[in-house]
Amino acid sequence: MVIKNKLSFFIRFFISFGLLAGLLWMMRGDIGNVLDIIKKSNKIFLILALCVSMPLSPILAYRLKILMKGQKIFLSMKDLLYLTYIGYFFNNFLPTAVGGDIVKAYYASKKTHNKIGSYAAVLADRLLGVVALLFITLTGIIFMGDKFKNDKIFWTIIGASGIAIVVTGILLNKKAGTNNAGSAKPGIMAKIVANISKVRDAISLYRNSPKILTKALLISFLGQAGAIVSIYFFVLFLGGYVPLVKLFLIVPLVWAISMLPSLNGLGVREGAFVYFLKGDIGTDAAFAVSILWLGVIIVYSIIGGLLNLFFPVEIKETTEK
Repeated sequence: MVIKNKLSFFIRFFISFGLLAGLLWMMRGDIGNVLDIIKKSNKIFLILALCVSMPLSPILAYRLKILMKGQKIFLSMKDLLYLTYIGYFFNNFLPTAVGGDIVKAYYASKKTHNKIGSYAAVLADRLLGVVALLFITLTGIIFMGDKFKNDKIFWTIIGASGIAIVVTGILLNKKAGTNNAGSAKPGIMAKIVANISKVRDAISLYRNSPKILTKALLISFLGQAGAIVSIYFFVLFLGGYVPLVKLFLIVPLVWAISMLPSLNGLGVREGAFVYFLKGDIGTDAAFAVSILWLGVIIVYSIIGGLLNLFFPVEIKETTEK
């Protein structure tokens, strides 16, 4: 298992940095142009982009707070914001795309003493984010269908959407899998199956809380919208222009593609930005946009790393109702 995890990490590492290195190599003659574009850009739009992106973390933390309440877990916004930044950090360095989520759930359960509820809430949090992303992406495909006709990207997104629908249905269906929880042979596998069944049962509780699901899903859309508006200001900052409505169709496609095997989308995401935006603002500016958004991700990750280094697992349970 350890060897398999290490192999998975190195594969994802080389995919991410290989793609990014390839992109940088192709852009090697234009790096100077990218820097010139940034130097000559309108700094007001950069400030606006950062002002829009900064509240995104509290928004995501609030979504997790709502889902935690659905599991009768009450953590303060300070604690959940801490968890959110920790998640950013570990998403960039653990060998799985959900590495940060696992750490968030582990840290939450360490103080709340509700392991199943913590993992269920974090998994639901991730799932709702993916559902919102895929919904916006599918909307984009409907309006830009000709561009993706018979394209692998189209079928990849359709497949991912189908999987998300099936997984959501299974998790919210209380009857699914409950009777098989104890059918595995005794041992480690039986324990794993039992824990998975418990987490699934905990997630199914949201089926009886439509207000929680609706509110969390709306927050997911708000978070996606905020990120897209931030990228819109990055485009304006670089002297380009793409209609905001068009970005609402393009950016979710970029994020959907970045869900392909990689280290937190590194390399894949940057290449997708260039692919989709170069026709509107040019290759240099499109690459600069990808680097600016990567910079935002890195800053959030650094904050999470510093919190993890100097304030490890400082999560306190509250009596908030």
